[in-house]
Amino acid sequence: MPPPPVPPPRPTRHSTRLATGALSTPPGAGSSRTGATGSEKDKGKERAKGESPSALAVLRGCTIFVDVRTEEGDDAGGLFVDMLKGLGAKMATRVGSRCTHVVYKNGLMSTLTRYRLLKDPKPLVVGIAWVVECAEQRARVDETRFLVNLEMANVAGINKVCIRLYPSCCSFLARS
Repeated sequence: MPPPPVPPPRPTRHSTRLATGALSTPPGAGSSRTGATGSEKDKGKERAKGESPSALAVLRGCTIFVDVRTEEGDDAGGLFVDMLKGLGAKMATRVGSRCTHVVYKNGLMSTLTRYRLLKDPKPLVVGIAWVVECAEQRARVDETRFLVNLEMANVAGINKVCIRLYPSCCSFLARS
């Protein structure tokens, strides 16, 4: 019996996932399969260079990791990733030394751990209000008003796990 056929390799350019679960480039973007004519491709290149008035570069030079989650721990960062990309920021797939900012709200414990293991200078940890303010002002806003204290940060899903494991001890959390 012959070995099973090996599937063709998938192009990684279109299947790279960000921390938020969003695709880094939409499927088919920049692909020759879209049927775009040469002039349409040239227009797309012009827009990518920032010649379009809708393309902003106020956060150019910023590499940002987004870890925004709901109280239940579900990913909610896609909107903020889109906003940041529209402002010219590069997105990081995880917290690292190349990050300049971390947008954090109810994020994962692994994000906190990776951040704490970084050497100085560490990236600035800001809340989602910083992203919204930058988008509204169409400028890079001073981060000091939006810094997040990670010592007091809520971690996604921790209260839910506590309630499941220790229902009698954590009954006060269930009411809030």
